[in-house]
Amino acid sequence: MQRIGLFTPIKIKTMELANRVIMSPMFTNSAAPGGFVSKNTIKHYVDRARSGVGLIMTEHTSVSSYYIHPGLRLQISSDDHIEGFKKLIAAVHSEGCKIGLQIAHSIYGVGKKPHELTNEECYGIIGDFVAGARRAYEAGFDTIELHYAHTYTMADFISRRTNLRTDEFGGDIYGRMFMHLEILKRVREIVGPDYPLFARISAEEFVLGGNTIVQSRIFAEELVKNGVDCMDVSAGVRFDDAPVKGYSDQRGKPTIEYPDGPNVYLAEEIKKVVDVPVVTVGKLGNPEFADDVIAEGRADMVALARPLIADPMWVRKVKDHRFDRITECLYCTECLYERHDPSAYIHCMRYTCQNACPANVEVPLYLDFARRGMYREAYKVIQNENPLVLTCGRVCNHLCESMCNRVKIDEPIAIRGIKRFITDWILEHDGKFPMPEMEAPNGKRVAVVGSGPSGLSCAFYLKKKGYEVTVFEALEVIGGMLAVGLPEYRLPRDKFAKEIALFEEMGIEFVTGKRIGKDLSVKELRRMGYMAVYLAVGDHNDRKLGVAGEGSEGVMSGVSFLRSLKTGAAPDFNGKEIIVVGGGNVSMDCARSAIRLGAAKVSLFCLEKEKEMPAHADEVREGCEEGLLVFNGWGPLEIIAEEGRVCGVKFKKCTAVFDSSGRFNPVYDEGSQMKVGADYVICAIGQALSREVAAGSEELIEIRGNVIEAAYFGGTGTPWIFAGGDCTTGPDSVVGGVNRGKEAASSIDRYLGGDGQVISKKYIKRELSKPVDETPSKRQAMPTLSPKERKSCFRETECGFSEGQIAKEAGRCLRCDVLKVSRL
Repeated sequence: MQRIGLFTPIKIKTMELANRVIMSPMFTNSAAPGGFVSKNTIKHYVDRARSGVGLIMTEHTSVSSYYIHPGLRLQISSDDHIEGFKKLIAAVHSEGCKIGLQIAHSIYGVGKKPHELTNEECYGIIGDFVAGARRAYEAGFDTIELHYAHTYTMADFISRRTNLRTDEFGGDIYGRMFMHLEILKRVREIVGPDYPLFARISAEEFVLGGNTIVQSRIFAEELVKNGVDCMDVSAGVRFDDAPVKGYSDQRGKPTIEYPDGPNVYLAEEIKKVVDVPVVTVGKLGNPEFADDVIAEGRADMVALARPLIADPMWVRKVKDHRFDRITECLYCTECLYERHDPSAYIHCMRYTCQNACPANVEVPLYLDFARRGMYREAYKVIQNENPLVLTCGRVCNHLCESMCNRVKIDEPIAIRGIKRFITDWILEHDGKFPMPEMEAPNGKRVAVVGSGPSGLSCAFYLKKKGYEVTVFEALEVIGGMLAVGLPEYRLPRDKFAKEIALFEEMGIEFVTGKRIGKDLSVKELRRMGYMAVYLAVGDHNDRKLGVAGEGSEGVMSGVSFLRSLKTGAAPDFNGKEIIVVGGGNVSMDCARSAIRLGAAKVSLFCLEKEKEMPAHADEVREGCEEGLLVFNGWGPLEIIAEEGRVCGVKFKKCTAVFDSSGRFNPVYDEGSQMKVGADYVICAIGQALSREVAAGSEELIEIRGNVIEAAYFGGTGTPWIFAGGDCTTGPDSVVGGVNRGKEAASSIDRYLGGDGQVISKKYIKRELSKPVDETPSKRQAMPTLSPKERKSCFRETECGFSEGQIAKEAGRCLRCDVLKVSRL
């Protein structure tokens, strides 16, 4: 008989799950005002769906707009919420994952207890649940879970400790479950007999006088008799007046002191009395233990909450047997209770920097090597996940720093600056970067189209795996926008050439001046013997403002202007007045470059408020130091021209850029306008995909809107064609493109018969090499050219840290990834 384990499919009514891992409901604090789905909500769940989890059970979602726990909670209390949930469902389904909604109600959230409610209010709760289930069903959820556990209303009513009523809603166990069964029966009428319904219960409350497994077995039997198709068995409640305060909550969320799966026995007990699948939850992040739980028949599925916060890709790594790559959950519960920004949506506090990095670089490890002066070892740690170490040491948007826990004490660590020093030190001492370990050639050929961050990354990892890789670049230089779009003061050409030299030394072939769709088609690449093609063509076309006068002489795009700097064809800005339209990093590059070209006045206008600007705050600050004038909250109404040449721009006031759900939807005050004179206008509001890439191969490449249709891991509708980077996502960061290239390389390797393991085995243990020092210490200041010096040249703005500064700055790391023994 075949062994049943984590990755054995399971069917519950009409819902088929690819595996037996459920993302357990866990409060995210991500809802928009009014309980609506936000961009952060969708991102949170999509990030886990990509891991390959069998079912996502969305967090506690309130069926009431009044009886609700504190925090930014999702609601399904109104039909207005349905549209947002449809978008969430579509996003999760696009990753091949099923999604359910856990619906709940909380009298506890407003300080009430069951006996304080009138009968009318009790029946109102039933109505709220039924209406919420109807909305969830209409939205398109694959399943609905009735939340009858923990500190919420239904747990209060089933508990013999908190339900003191003597009417039809109280009394013995059967009276206390009247409300639960009534909700279940009415919901079943709405969804029909074949729709899967889950119920979550606290099998043990772990509170004196509370329910035990004895009552819970009876409860579970009745739920299944009345239509529940899957029992989700949790534990614990959280009552403020509990005799042993905190213990129950801790048992519900077992900490590091507990053995693996301390609550699995509860699922076993429930399985003895029901004939439907049973889910177990609680400290199940050890994949071998979790698999044994299923194989031994102790439970039918496992639900993970905190392990999927610590590592969103847990499922993918376990399926690949890459346990070495898992960022192991330390069960500290800091993700719930000790975030340095309580208003932020939930995230792991132990791997904040690593999880914030799109490329998943193990930041604490390389900081520790840097502190000890082991710079080559530090470089290898970074290179394992990100081959563009030098480039990212200079131009990365360093999301890792924005999430650094050091802010609890003083300031975040200068992670990007440390990375930059590592590469500069290696070039100074070794003259070149170290080669990665490479497998023997396998004779298989792959074509990569585009040599930007995503294309270079894909080529790097495929070459490591033994593939013969050819990179086709439309420009005459290697690097895409890295080579022609980034000004010298951010990424010097001679430094970048050293990075590219490593790719050439590895044996990657580069063919420049060949535009796919014009000089060659994707079909022709296939005929040339390439077994797979990766499209990473970027977004090089310009987005238009869509206003009158845009075609006037003196109006140019940001991309074309930056490219002209690299080709020596930059316009003469000396003594001229320049307007830049846009609030992102490209617009800042344009504005600061215009200053360096001798412009008399450079003004930047953008829709966003200062704190909303996509451009990095450091870029804005440095630009202002150089004389840039920034006007926030203004959008172009018309470009004014005289005799065909631009002479100014008329702007209108922007009062809001995004709507309540976070979508781009500008609102203007048409009555508030201003006119500004200009000799040149640079439009830098974003880039667009060139559809030329599909020429001659239109039936093979699906372009939807402004992107090539491709999955997160690079797959497209044509098995041998893969795509990633900006051409599939729209403008993204350099490190974001690196990650997409890496994921695509893994997918291509699998497609061509490999194991998809493009990342080397981990060999460094996470441990302290020195005591953690939490003494406040000031962040090391990066030496830079003075504003006066910067304005007159394109020399690199940053001068780099000294070795002494590196030891101090890297030493500020708190090693959050290593649980301190003192906490036990």
